[in-house]
Amino acid sequence: MRAENAPPPNSDDFDVIIIGGAFSGASAGLLLKRDLPDLRVLIIERREVFDKKVGESTSEVAGCFMTRVLRQSAYLAAHHINKHGLRMWFCNTPEDDPFACSEIGPRFQSRLPTYQLDRSKLDEHLLAEAVALGCELVRPATVKAIDLTEEGDSPQSVEFMSGDGPVRRCSARWVLDASGKAAVISRKRGLYRQLGAEHPTAALWTRYRNVNDVDSAATGRRATPEFQASVWAARSIATNHLMGDGWWCWLIPLSDGTLSVGIVWDYTFFDLPAGPSLGERLHAHLLSHPVGRLMFEKAQPEPGDVHYFKDLSYYSPQMCGHRWALLGDAAGFIDPLYSQGLDYCGHTASAVVDLLVKDFRGQDFAEAHASLCGDAYGRSYRHWFEALYKGKYHYMGDAELMWAAFLLDLSCYFVGPVRLVYMDPQTEWTRLPYDGAIGTFVARFMAFYNRRLRRIAEKRRKKGIFGLSNLHQRHLLAENFSPHPRVLRLLLKGVFVWIKAEITTALATSRRAISAGQNTDQVVAAELARSSS
Repeated sequence: MRAENAPPPNSDDFDVIIIGGAFSGASAGLLLKRDLPDLRVLIIERREVFDKKVGESTSEVAGCFMTRVLRQSAYLAAHHINKHGLRMWFCNTPEDDPFACSEIGPRFQSRLPTYQLDRSKLDEHLLAEAVALGCELVRPATVKAIDLTEEGDSPQSVEFMSGDGPVRRCSARWVLDASGKAAVISRKRGLYRQLGAEHPTAALWTRYRNVNDVDSAATGRRATPEFQASVWAARSIATNHLMGDGWWCWLIPLSDGTLSVGIVWDYTFFDLPAGPSLGERLHAHLLSHPVGRLMFEKAQPEPGDVHYFKDLSYYSPQMCGHRWALLGDAAGFIDPLYSQGLDYCGHTASAVVDLLVKDFRGQDFAEAHASLCGDAYGRSYRHWFEALYKGKYHYMGDAELMWAAFLLDLSCYFVGPVRLVYMDPQTEWTRLPYDGAIGTFVARFMAFYNRRLRRIAEKRRKKGIFGLSNLHQRHLLAENFSPHPRVLRLLLKGVFVWIKAEITTALATSRRAISAGQNTDQVVAAELARSSS
């Protein structure tokens, strides 16, 4: 169904123009054509083929979007890797035994669908599905100008050039920006914001081959019986994180046999080892972690595949206007620690598609439009940032504090966003996470304990006991997170670990325990024994 008062169709008139054909743009085009098969949708994609992206791990919310909304379960099972949860590894020195490194993660396989994605492969597949449903595609094409009307029914227009051809001008009722970090409409309208000093992070990544994974026969010959018996899930196809003070590294296996490897760090108090190139600096850093040394001593990086990005966090306070909208990374990005980038892609694409379907069907969409035109996105973004990421790099090198955060963060995530999208995918996908009265309350609770964990880390640094639980601790979940009320037991466990860390840190006064290899509980026990004697 075409919009009322729309001009008669010709080769340059469309109902919707989507700038960007990767995950968010292809998903929006696919969903629009499923609901409104007669809609004329043009997708403008600048790449002839999608290049190799970072390699992406998904959360349970993104897994729900891909399986329950996009309906890609069979494709994902056949062409991508099923993920076995999130796993974190801690150490104190490069000389530590890798099998003594403290570990956080599930004991058994995760329950809800999550994946290790080769994004270039997935994006091509979704774009092909959108085209098969009738979306028109122009690629490679470069957008030259975007003219957006501020009111009335005059069409929006986009000028672009396909290859070396002439500049073409097309009009549409709606223009959707799915251009990713380029954020063309956000920048054009002066809406682009960076968190800057609030979250000063940088990222460096590449791909490796010939990696000795933690489940290999070579690893098995060296591993202790306790290490092998403690986990029944496949450690190697989890999203593994090497953790340190002010930094973390991701290790994501991909279906082509490579391993996506990258580091994210707070550049105000950590830097990579010196070296002649970024790739060699990353490699040297990987070898400085015992588990990294176990895996990468003989590994080879893919030549010419090193990428660097500074100041990762950005957003637009407004994701929608008069017949234009931002999708996915074009609206904002926070941090990849918990693999939630595709969560916002799913929510923004669903919310905008719902808006457009109502418009083209002549239904009332004023309330939903006003919410998206207002501060709904900026508010949700801010809640998520303060709840999960603000200041986290100051304590992520301490296994005990991250164990508390792991339990609390993921429990709140499952009892909130995960449970909601699975219970009511028809409605919840059109709402932004951590919005509304209950979402705001939970986000503030999360922001509170996040601030407290950072404060505990600062106290531990002053007392010389930061990271004393980074060896010989296996924080393993026998019961995985699930969108069920029993996840509250894990939330209470997280509160217990947090309060215990508050108490042990307050009681500990000695630095002498460091050289004795004691953890924080042993430090406190020693202090109490000395004070009582």
